[in-house]
Amino acid sequence: MGSYLLSELKKLESPTIKEIRGRGLFVGLEFHHDLNINGNHFSKILMKNGLLTKATHDHCIRFSPALVIKKEEIDEAVIVIKKSLKEFEQYNETYKK
Repeated sequence: MGSYLLSELKKLESPTIKEIRGRGLFVGLEFHHDLNINGNHFSKILMKNGLLTKATHDHCIRFSPALVIKKEEIDEAVIVIKKSLKEFEQYNETYKK
């Protein structure tokens, strides 16, 4: 399931994403460091949309789902992440430095 999660996240297209990397089900999404908002903001957007994550080092989000996660649950999470990325991009444009 870890390789499936990583492959699905790597399909995400956003100018805010610098890198997506992981090992097993421990996956990180790193944002570019010159954005107007950071990973903490994205973590809050995800929580509002129903997905709990952990922001780390201001510019990264850590995904670490349960080891018993199913493919369908990963698909649901990716839908939430895509929706949240759109919101994140809009907030980034709104909060100009």
